[in-house]
Amino acid sequence: MVTTLAGERKHFNGTARNLTEARQAVREARKYRDLGELPPRDRVKVGELVDRYIEARLRDGKLAPRTVFDYRYVLAHYITPSLGTLKAQGVTGQRLRDYFDGLGEGPHGERTRAKVYDLLRASYRWGVREGLVMADPTLRGRPTASRVKGAPKLMAFTPEQAVRFYNAARLDRDGYVFAFMLATGLRPGEALGLRWDDVTYEGDGSATVHVRRTRSVMGGEVYEGPPKTAQGNRTVSVTGSAVQVLRDSRAAQVREGGARLRFGGREHRDEGYVFGTRVGTGKRSDSLQRPMSRLCEAAGVPVLSPHKLRHTYTSVKAAEGVPIEVLSAQIGHKDTGTTQRIYRHVFESERVGLTFDPVPPAPREVRRITAKVRRVSARPAETHPSAAQADTPPGSE
Repeated sequence: MVTTLAGERKHFNGTARNLTEARQAVREARKYRDLGELPPRDRVKVGELVDRYIEARLRDGKLAPRTVFDYRYVLAHYITPSLGTLKAQGVTGQRLRDYFDGLGEGPHGERTRAKVYDLLRASYRWGVREGLVMADPTLRGRPTASRVKGAPKLMAFTPEQAVRFYNAARLDRDGYVFAFMLATGLRPGEALGLRWDDVTYEGDGSATVHVRRTRSVMGGEVYEGPPKTAQGNRTVSVTGSAVQVLRDSRAAQVREGGARLRFGGREHRDEGYVFGTRVGTGKRSDSLQRPMSRLCEAAGVPVLSPHKLRHTYTSVKAAEGVPIEVLSAQIGHKDTGTTQRIYRHVFESERVGLTFDPVPPAPREVRRITAKVRRVSARPAETHPSAAQADTPPGSE
């Protein structure tokens, strides 16, 4: 018997296949009794739990479109086939560990396991708060770290490589967007979403750029929406050669606008993007890797993804002494922990000369060398008369 918060007294019963399941059901029923709630008659499944969590976050307006797409993809391709039909309350930590072990080996499998675990963990925590489940198996069902380690990935250019890449990108029609991303730390989607209405040229030669939207590709379709986080909606001050990159991009668009049928027979249509295609339309984020690779090879630097320019900007500026909290605000992060943990990479040049040596250097021994110089007269010495007389032999007069 359970007395609900409304004061109603309710009885419930049930059957079990064996004594162990019956005892488990009694323990679960006692938990509900202590909370003053009735056990749910319809047992929510894992797939339903995750789906309801996503919908709840959507109603709260706390999920970006890209995050929703990623969650739906993980649910459809990884959770539903193996766990979707299981009762969420009946999943154990061991069952989750076995499931994670079957998701694949190697560094790529480890990343997939982390994504699936994060979504399951968030869904179960939400389900406990909402009373849909009584326990969270993800506390004991964490995926184990993979023993198969691949070669460490290069996450950012070194300062020297960044200079070479920037100089190559800012002189290339397809490289303007990469040069601007490296100069400002913008996300690829934020740079592609910039319109000329977002750019204001100042009287001192600088420019102010307002980041208001992001342009991304999800499921083959192009989407535009607000930045990834609330802090992503920000203002960025642009100085130096990065301002010239903006002017060069605009000049190229004006030239291309006059050649309306030059590119594949398509008429030029100026949609107002700062970094658009040669026919004036917005670029797709999934079309950036090919020109990025070409510019990397031309500059003689390792081939990285466009997003790693954001890592490079953060690491180079941090190495120059810019505080991490300033960089976090500049690149639109919600907290400095993300900036420090994921985007700040230490260069080898920063670790030079860090030996701890409290012993002062010994004084150098200085030897004083005195050289004796024999002075030689330039003209012959005069002969004294007395000496000449003394040297005259007798009888010579």
